[in-house]
Amino acid sequence: MKFEKLFSPIRVGSLTLRNRIIFPPISTNLASVSGEVTDKLIYHYARRAKGGAALITLENACIDYPATMEGATQPRFDDKTFVPALSHLTEEIHKYGALAFVELTHQGLFASHLPALAPSDVSLRPDGVHPHVLTKEEIEEVADKFARAALIAKKAGFDGVEIEAAHGLLVNEFLSPLANKREDEYGGSVENRTRFAKLIIDKIKELCGPTYTVTARLGVIDYIDGGITPEKDGVEIAKKFEEYGYAALHADVGFGNKEKRLEPMAYPQAWRSNLAKILKDGGVNIPVVAVGMIREPEVAEKLIEDDTADIVALGRTLIADPDWPVKAMYGKEKSIKKCVGCSECIVSRHAAGTAIRCGVNPNVGKNRDYEVIVPAAKPKKVVVVGGGPAGLEAARISALKGHKVVLFEKEDGIGGAIRLAAIPPGKDKLRWLIEYYEHELKELNVDVRTSTFADKDLVMAEEPAEVILALGADPLVPPIKGIDGPNVFTYPQVLDGKSFFNEKIVVGGGGLVGCETALHLAKKGNDVTIVEMLNDVAIGMEPISRNYLLNELKESDVKILTSAKIKELKDNAVVFEKDGNLEEMPFDEFIVAFGGKPRKFPDLPVPVRVVGDAVRVAKLVEAVRDGYAAGIEI
Repeated sequence: MKFEKLFSPIRVGSLTLRNRIIFPPISTNLASVSGEVTDKLIYHYARRAKGGAALITLENACIDYPATMEGATQPRFDDKTFVPALSHLTEEIHKYGALAFVELTHQGLFASHLPALAPSDVSLRPDGVHPHVLTKEEIEEVADKFARAALIAKKAGFDGVEIEAAHGLLVNEFLSPLANKREDEYGGSVENRTRFAKLIIDKIKELCGPTYTVTARLGVIDYIDGGITPEKDGVEIAKKFEEYGYAALHADVGFGNKEKRLEPMAYPQAWRSNLAKILKDGGVNIPVVAVGMIREPEVAEKLIEDDTADIVALGRTLIADPDWPVKAMYGKEKSIKKCVGCSECIVSRHAAGTAIRCGVNPNVGKNRDYEVIVPAAKPKKVVVVGGGPAGLEAARISALKGHKVVLFEKEDGIGGAIRLAAIPPGKDKLRWLIEYYEHELKELNVDVRTSTFADKDLVMAEEPAEVILALGADPLVPPIKGIDGPNVFTYPQVLDGKSFFNEKIVVGGGGLVGCETALHLAKKGNDVTIVEMLNDVAIGMEPISRNYLLNELKESDVKILTSAKIKELKDNAVVFEKDGNLEEMPFDEFIVAFGGKPRKFPDLPVPVRVVGDAVRVAKLVEAVRDGYAAGIEI
């Protein structure tokens, strides 16, 4: 076995994990509106168990409806009537050899349903709402609700529970001096600040028995001055949790920007693993879990081999590819569809309030039947035109169904839009997706013909039974006077190798592609200004990734001019209208980055399916979804 440490068993409390991989709680919005589990939710978690993870943790559960209800939907653990449906979930997880946990959560200060409860009256909410300060009697009542939720979990077949003591939520609020200003036995010293966590586990053990396993996701660092620091009270708090009987600890973050726990793509792999290392070096003896952007088996193995952590939590990693553990175990790591950090799962659950979905895995949030690929009764010849994400996924699925597939790509390599998207700073993880398709299409004997422009005659010469057009999009070039000038270039030209240094550059268009092109140019030493007709830039991006990008633009001195409509391009100046006035801005080069328009193809005398940007210019998630659906239907 290649990754021996990663696939060795480990004891956690009264349980034995078959390997060192756990699936941590990630909200899905797949529960029903009433809080019951659904078939899709059951399949979502069972699928991760089937893929080889040792422990599957159900997303943050509601322990006191409606007071602690968060998100559009959330599984409920506040009433015994939910036990029967929950037991179906644990049965499905257990039948694949994995253990089942649930994260018990109380939002505390940051609750959506007021009054918000907190240990102290602090002004930490963005909306300025002050919380209700918990009395000692109310603290007991909240701890009882955690314990009763744990008992429901036990009755439903969960092997243990995880207490959410991170991310600025209620238990973490008692731990952190940022939120805990109490002067009674629940505030002040570390022992006092951890007393609530002790009360919770004591009550759980009283109801569920002394051997019932309880772990915690523990905030050991606050990214706000005056909060918890890992080397000092972080280690001390962790040791108290060990003393109180917690069986394992996720070394995680507490208060601060969400960017530190829902990292944008640019963050390096396993960057948070140092928190686990600090706890272990500080003398914590129970298993410590490393979490945060662990994507490759080699990285996970090294974390355990180097004694950085005892266990790794693979969240978005197993959303992207639930079979990651099995593939790694059997040396098939090149077949892993790695999470690229596109944040689509965050957009869906946290921003849009929809069911979870994934930019690279079209099966996320769907039911079992959608993922089943049934071999075609009569294999066909299928031609795919375009080697972007939609075309690549369509070719992969078509080949899996047994069809003979030919894929034409006009560039000298596959990737299409993602090949260009991987070029700006911090976007290199997108190359993982290209590497995945290169490997898979070769394994499936797809005939990939790069550097080949496919016209109607070339396509029909293959005598295809069906054609999938994944043509992509061309840059949108609006009818602006002077836009065909000699010093005007499109964003693909810039990203594809056209280089400028120490030039004054204006980027027309402040969408995602315009902002990333501007950053790319600024990092190369150019003086860059974005001109956008709307009142803001990067509109529609996932908020955390957007804030990261805007900060990068600011640090790179990219200037942003909004509410400015470009009227004309002169030889070395852009004329724009702002606030009813015409103004000019000089430039050495102007970059067209106004988005894209779908490419067209002549009519064909065979069945045709059009996918990806050739339908509508959209995001990676739509392209992969379209490609998958087209392949399934043939």
